[in-house]
Amino acid sequence: MLKHHLISCPIFAKELAAVLPELSLDPALHLMNYKVHLSSRDLEHELAGAIQAAREEGGAISLLVGQECQAQQPISHIAESCCGTLPAAQNCIDIFLGRERARALQENRTTIMTPGWIAMFNQAIAEGFWTVEDARINLGWYDKILLLDTGLEPLTDELILNFFELTQVPIEILPVSLEHFKKVVLQLLRA
Repeated sequence: MLKHHLISCPIFAKELAAVLPELSLDPALHLMNYKVHLSSRDLEHELAGAIQAAREEGGAISLLVGQECQAQQPISHIAESCCGTLPAAQNCIDIFLGRERARALQENRTTIMTPGWIAMFNQAIAEGFWTVEDARINLGWYDKILLLDTGLEPLTDELILNFFELTQVPIEILPVSLEHFKKVVLQLLRA
């Protein structure tokens, strides 16, 4: 039996590790490098390489990325070119929460992040791809950051304080379940 290939944004690593066994799904998982969020060229290159590897092995291909993620061509075209499936969501936050809930929570200059996003920002700075100024420019115009707490990893005071010091934007914790995320993954892998 041919394997189902799941090519995923690295933001979902811990959540996929939690939900795939629960759903009794075992796709061939390819987590892209966090750098896909820094360059549309890197995103497209990573997707192309993972799709080529999946095609060589055979089987269905699904992309767990938002349709509005920044590649050099629309993500929907990339999915169509490999006959792959793609969530109907615009971005990773929609994949976690659903579009309507995400939109309501992002009103009044609020952005939503996950611990995976914090790790990505920190890694980009540690490896010299971003600077503190880059982080502040990208996040500094928000009045608030809502940090999604799925319960999969501890959100320590140190983590929150360090990210606040980096961004200079107040952070609030929002406990969320993975139910919507599970539905998206299940629909994607059963399509």
